[in-house]
Order: sequence, then C-alpha cells, then structure tokens
Amino acid sequence: MKLKNKNIVTILNIISTIILQGLAFFSGPIFSSVLGTGNYGIASVYLTWVQLASTVFSLQAAGTVAIARAYFTEDEQQKYQSSVLSLATLSYICFSLVTVLVVWILARTGGINIAMVVIGLIHGWGLYCVGFMNSKFTYEFKAHKNFLLSVVTSLLTISVSVVLIRAFPADTNYWGRILGQCSVYAVIGAAMYIYMLVSGRTFYKKEYWSFTLPIAIPTIFHLLANIVLNQSDKVMLQGLAGNSAAGIYSLACTFGTVLNTIWAAFNNSWVPFYYEYTKLGRVDEIKEHSRNYIELFTIVTMGFILLSREVFHIYADKSFWSGADLVPVFAVGYYFVFLYSFPVNYEFYNKKTRTIAAGTTFAAVCNIVLNIIFIKFMGIYGAVLATAVSHGLQFLFHYMCARRIAGTGFPFSFPQFIPGLTAVAVTCIFYQVTRELWPVRWGIGVLLGIYLLLKVIRRREIF
Repeated sequence: MKLKNKNIVTILNIISTIILQGLAFFSGPIFSSVLGTGNYGIASVYLTWVQLASTVFSLQAAGTVAIARAYFTEDEQQKYQSSVLSLATLSYICFSLVTVLVVWILARTGGINIAMVVIGLIHGWGLYCVGFMNSKFTYEFKAHKNFLLSVVTSLLTISVSVVLIRAFPADTNYWGRILGQCSVYAVIGAAMYIYMLVSGRTFYKKEYWSFTLPIAIPTIFHLLANIVLNQSDKVMLQGLAGNSAAGIYSLACTFGTVLNTIWAAFNNSWVPFYYEYTKLGRVDEIKEHSRNYIELFTIVTMGFILLSREVFHIYADKSFWSGADLVPVFAVGYYFVFLYSFPVNYEFYNKKTRTIAAGTTFAAVCNIVLNIIFIKFMGIYGAVLATAVSHGLQFLFHYMCARRIAGTGFPFSFPQFIPGLTAVAVTCIFYQVTRELWPVRWGIGVLLGIYLLLKVIRRREIF
C-alpha cells in the first residue's frame, strides 16, 4: 500500500471509531436535556441490555473476520463473512425466541415491558450487523466505506431520535430515543446483511462454522468479564461509600473514557496493518511501527493527564470537581489497556481466545477483591486505584501468556514498554505537584503536542 493511501486509511479508521464510540459522550448533553433525568435513565438502561444481547446472542462471530484473512484465501473472504454472519444471525434468532418466551412467562407477574424487550432484540441484531460491517471494512482497508457507514448511522440515529422524542408526551418520550435507535440500526443492519448474503452467496459451510465457533465463543466470556471489570467498582462504591461517591466516580470515569476511545481508534487502525505484516513475516516493520505507535499513545496520554483538570472543570458541574484528581489514575489504567493490547492482539491472531477470556476474568476477580480492600481504606480513590492495578495485572498476565505461545515469535519485549510506562507514571506525579499551576502543565502539554506533530510530519506516517 502506498504511503499516502496508508495514512488516509489510518486517519479515516481513527475518525470512524471515534464517531461510533464517542457518540454516547457527545450526544449525552443533547438527550439528557430533552429527556430529563428519569427518561434518560430508562433509555440508558435499555441500551445497556441491547449491547449485552448484541454481544452474547451473536456469538461474537465478527471478531473472527480479522483472523480469517490469515487462514483463508482472498477469494474465500466474502463467502466466509457471509457464512459466519448467517451463523451469528441464526444464533441470535434462537436466543431471542428463548428470551421472548421467558419474558412472556415472567410478564404475568408484572413489571416487564414485552414490547421494549422485542424492540431491544431487533435493535441488538441491527447493532451487530453494523458492527460486523465495520470490522469487515476495517480489515479490508476500505476506510472510506467504514467512515461513510459510521457517519450515516450516527447522524440518522441522533436526528431520528430527536424527531421521535418530540412526537411523544413528555412522560414517555424515552420511547422516541428507543425507537429512533432501533429503527435506524434495524434498517441499516438488514441492508448490510442482505448485501453480505448477495456478495458471499454462502449461508452454511461446515469448514467456516467450525473455524469460527472455537474462536468466537470464548470471546463472549472475555467481553462479559470486561463488563464486570468496568462496572463492578461503581456498584461496590455505591454500597460501600454511598451514592454521592459513586456519582462523582462515574462522571470521572465517563470523562476518562475519552482516552480509551482514542486508544480504540488507534487500535482499530493499527491491528489491520499489524496482522498484514505478521502474515507476510515482516517482523522488522512491526518493530519499527510499534515504536512509533507506543511513542504516539504515550505522548497523547501524558497530554491528556496534564490538561485534564481544567477541561474536567468545564465538562462537569462544580459539585463533581473533586473527581478531577481521579482522571490521571484512570489514564494510567487505560495506558495499561493500551499495553495489554499488544499481547492480546498477538493471542487473537494465534486463535488463543480462551487465554484472552481467562486473562479478563482474572482481572475482573482481582478488581473485585482490590475494591473491597482499597475502598474500605481510601474510599473513592481506592476504587480507581483498584481498577488501574487490575489492568496492570491483566497486562502482565497476557504478556507472559504471549511469550509462551509455541511455534511463533512474539515480536515485543518487556523493556520496550518500560520507558512509556515510566513517562506516564512521572506525569501523574507531576500533575499532583502542579495541581494549581495550570500554566506550567498546559505549557508542557503544548510542547509535547508540537513535538509529536513534528515527529509525525518528519516520518510522514502516523504509526
């Protein structure tokens, strides 16, 4: 791929991921003001269940699209994608029918809205199909299609939701948000599914399904454990320290996820090239580009920490400002997530998804145990520290596992990660020392930004 095209693909993939994953962050103020606290809460909880159904019921077959490129010929890719999307759809239908039956039985006792459950299941399938196509376009380096799909889906979801919200009475206008999301994802998802069937013309092939299931099923447990890892501290903090502490922590966590979204955008752009280089055995290029990647995200993390306090004060109400000092520790945790992606991407390429699930489960258990200990002695600060330490243990677990995969060479050494981790840790200490000296922190942040920009311009590549 020519250098210019490579940069365009990378930039578009980064923007596409930020648009999709940052949608909740950027649209939050719009819908919270229109819906109000109660109805916004209903719509948010609904979306949580939709995402859970989309994750579990689909068997996470989309996760195998990248790996299949290394094990099947280019001519088979469309057939494989068509077949595994049909497998995911068939699984989703079966799980959905069981869910509807259970809900119908339980609804006799009251308290369950069957209509919302059915709408949520349709929404979840559409959400999965759109995500599947995002994966397909990303790993086929069709960034322009990925960007177009992300922009159209996001704009339609917001605009249709706003129109429908205004069509419902104020006390039930959460239905506008729910139906707005469901209708857009259902229509686009169905179009994507039909497109894949027509392109691949393969509903079932034993070889493809046999390849998919052993890889995809453990990924479900990895994602579920990730939910426990990311949500357990909020629940435990509420029980151990009260609602106010949980609220401050949650908002600081939401703010901190901006850095995680940036990492996800970088990772979605890095992995396709990394897998392609791995497939071709170009280890030297992997090492060269990984050094650039580590430097890039390290400087972004340092800048995020240095500028976070004042930006958080703008983002949050004054009653939440005490949460600003949690953000740097969240940043350290997300930096560990960045580091652990190197061994995890390698494990995924080698189809070691059971190991990935085991590592995430291990980190989730550690987080629960550390929360019990740390929250008791340090309160809200204990919760964020427990999460950061758990992500650090998760990184160590996966690094040791990746080093033990037989038959291939893990191209990354532990000393390669130490300078970046040290720089981030020193930045956190510097933040504490200069909490009230914002011109100093912002000045260094600007210098880091200029340095990074010059490095990217000089090498003419993002990674």
